[in-house]
Amino acid sequence: MNNYLQEIFSELKKWIPVSSVPEFHIEHGVLKLWRKRNTDVREVIIPEGVHTIDNVAFYQCQNLEKIIIPESVRMIRTSAFANCRNLKQINLPESIISIGEGAFMNCEKLQTLHFPEKLKRISKQICKGCQNLKTIRIPESVEKMEESAFQDCLCLEMAEIASHGDIPDNFFRNCQNLQQVFMPSVSGRIGKNAFSGCRNLKNIVIPSRVQKIDDYAFWNCQNLNGIQIPENVEFIGAEAFAECGNLEYAVIPSTVTQMGTGVFQSCRNLERVRLAEGIKEIYPSMFYSCHKLKEIQIPEGVRTISQSAFMACKNLENVTIPESVLTVSYSAFLLCSMLKNIYWNGIYFSVETLEKTGVFPESYNIMASIAYAILPFSVKPQEEEERTKIIYEYLFRKYLENPEETKLAEHIQKNRKTMLYVLIRKNSRELMQALFEREELFPEKDMLELILYANREQNYEMQVALTEYQHKHFAFSGIAETIQKKFEL
Repeated sequence: MNNYLQEIFSELKKWIPVSSVPEFHIEHGVLKLWRKRNTDVREVIIPEGVHTIDNVAFYQCQNLEKIIIPESVRMIRTSAFANCRNLKQINLPESIISIGEGAFMNCEKLQTLHFPEKLKRISKQICKGCQNLKTIRIPESVEKMEESAFQDCLCLEMAEIASHGDIPDNFFRNCQNLQQVFMPSVSGRIGKNAFSGCRNLKNIVIPSRVQKIDDYAFWNCQNLNGIQIPENVEFIGAEAFAECGNLEYAVIPSTVTQMGTGVFQSCRNLERVRLAEGIKEIYPSMFYSCHKLKEIQIPEGVRTISQSAFMACKNLENVTIPESVLTVSYSAFLLCSMLKNIYWNGIYFSVETLEKTGVFPESYNIMASIAYAILPFSVKPQEEEERTKIIYEYLFRKYLENPEETKLAEHIQKNRKTMLYVLIRKNSRELMQALFEREELFPEKDMLELILYANREQNYEMQVALTEYQHKHFAFSGIAETIQKKFEL
């Protein structure tokens, strides 16, 4: 008889409407509110038949530790379980296809959460502040991931992302213990601050379909030891890898055509950088304070080395600059105390030689810009004309030492008249006499202009020297005697 009554009771329970359960407020299958939120109840079994858990249904139920959700539930709405700070266990059945914003935000003791395989979206702040969450897996079914989903999950160690979507802004921001991330199918964009503050992240493989790495994406990932940007990436945002204190190497492909400021700023252990042709500028503060960087080869096609690009790289010794560079900012190499040589367009600039030349104006010409850039900060400015004379004298002497150095020879041939004018104005007679040995610098078509220029500058000694050279090599006489008589008067 008892068995018979139990069977009847069990059958009747199936017909009792869920709305009659007193601890829940349920309307048409939507669980609106759990009425025992202020009690000591620690475990809740949501009744079968509920298909939606409404906004803030269990919001801030401080004593709740375990929730069992039935297979009938398909939707969890905004902040449904937010601020349940003692919640340790919750099952998400495979029937669920939608979870709202902040659904589990600040569930500080929640350690595991299995997202259903039919889920379509990882909503904004869904698990933000779940400080004890250890692992997460985002299924392939997810079509969209939203910002700050796992921000401030301080104990999160491993994340596996099978979704094909973007990594949005602040997605794993400040997940300080995150060590492993698997995201082979991610495409499009890695958002602003997506991994910033993930201090224990050692390795990251950026998927081949990513095109944009946004501002601060990996900022302050202190233990990241290397980064290889895949061929598909076109843009790297401001300070994307800044403050990555243990980053040792970085590889930038030719597809990258634009960067923000300070991309590798304060990566103090960065030793090796490979830049492929593609970028047009070494952007402001790009390698600022990269203390272990010893050499850099700037690729062909770069036109500008911007302000503070290599500032305070205190162990930088050698820099190769291509012919395409037209502008070097005055502060590009400021405080690079170990810098010894810059190789530009086939010309070596020795810091040891240039230290005596003073500070050169940024916009005067490329040689002056480089000379300015590599000088110690303590060197005092000199008068601009004197500085120009010194750099030209330096280049002419390098040319006399090695006239076979093709790039230098081409540069001097192209600018010889302007450079000789400076020597005339500054009365560099000894150097001019040495240059007379290089006949290619004094073609007949230039001689009259040089002589007349010396006359206008009232540098009669230089005029005499040029006239004698003209007479010796081009059988032109008369002017030398005229100038000599002028001196005698």
